[in-house]
Amino acid sequence: MAVRIDRVEREFILGAAAESNTVVKLRVSGRSISCRLAQADGDRLGLSPSGGPAALVPKELVSVCFDFRGQAVAFDAPVLKSGSDLIELGLPETMYRSLSRRWPRVRSPRDLSVDFLLPDSSLSLDCPESDEWADVELPELREGLDSHSLVSLVDSFKAKASLIASEGRVVMYKDRGPADIAEELAARLGRTLYVPSTIGALPMVDPYPAGRIVTREMAEDFESPASVAQGSRLSAYLRERNQAGLNSGLWCPVVYYRYSVGVVLMANGPERPRALDFGAVDLAWEFSRILAWFLKRHGYFAESATGSQPRKGSIVDASPAGLLAVLPPGGPKIEQGAVIRIRLGLKDRAVVCSGKVARRYSEGGVSFCGIAFMDLSAQDTAELSLGLYGEDEGFPSGAGA
Repeated sequence: MAVRIDRVEREFILGAAAESNTVVKLRVSGRSISCRLAQADGDRLGLSPSGGPAALVPKELVSVCFDFRGQAVAFDAPVLKSGSDLIELGLPETMYRSLSRRWPRVRSPRDLSVDFLLPDSSLSLDCPESDEWADVELPELREGLDSHSLVSLVDSFKAKASLIASEGRVVMYKDRGPADIAEELAARLGRTLYVPSTIGALPMVDPYPAGRIVTREMAEDFESPASVAQGSRLSAYLRERNQAGLNSGLWCPVVYYRYSVGVVLMANGPERPRALDFGAVDLAWEFSRILAWFLKRHGYFAESATGSQPRKGSIVDASPAGLLAVLPPGGPKIEQGAVIRIRLGLKDRAVVCSGKVARRYSEGGVSFCGIAFMDLSAQDTAELSLGLYGEDEGFPSGAGA
């Protein structure tokens, strides 16, 4: 994992590296240029290139990495001037120390592209579309559910749910849609609507690193400002359910790629006047994921398959180990931890491989995801390295693991 270096340490590292005339690697547009860091003062860095003029374009953003006391240091900086003996760069706004990354990520060359080969592109279901995209695979089993058959799965869920809730059941959306605002919200957001108390507020924070529950802010954003001003539909619905005896409940969507195909319901009524805890959230979530896997395994939606079309993304930066991509406009937010198939365009050839979504975030209405390659061959890795760096190697010798 890369660690951001603060301003004071950044100035010290750059000054010490310039004083020792440290060898650095400058990478841009599929080229690697060996230099020595000669100056680090004022508002610029001075690099002495080896092997002739670098012919860089002013304002072009370049990636720089070097070894500092056994650790790889990397940053991006704009070109100010490019001469035969000296390259001047602006000071980097941010700089990172990489503790584990073998290769630095660089701005990808124009001839590198990525397509997302998502299985759900061949599906057209009469079910609510979810903001979340989840791969349909058997999850790591932690809740003690019986996954030997669909019948045993449902029976084991009901048995475990009965120990912690008054009610535990699943409703499928194949011949119907969400029945109320709670189901509608959970289906659309692709997350569990967890209501510890029907007379209290929703959780402010999601404790799950990859995101699993609907927070208060998400619920407020889901309802239009006009409806909130007139009175929240969700709040009104929960008050009605409270008057009918509901103390606590959760609505967990059964996410099948980009669709919510059903909902797992758990509730505590008058006979159990206490809140459901996060153990109930974990049980419902795992049950929903195993159920989705069974639906795929038994071809529950096979008749809904149509022609498959890849979704084109764009690459922010890349390395032979992975890339940071912008998801297609209107595309789903691919769940962190999901394993997907992607197609990399490398000059005049295409490479299909698997990638794991290591992180994701949204910024300015755009969704990003960081993907770690899982099965690139040695030859494809070498070719990608050549396309990114202009050479088949990563950091300078001795720089990082």
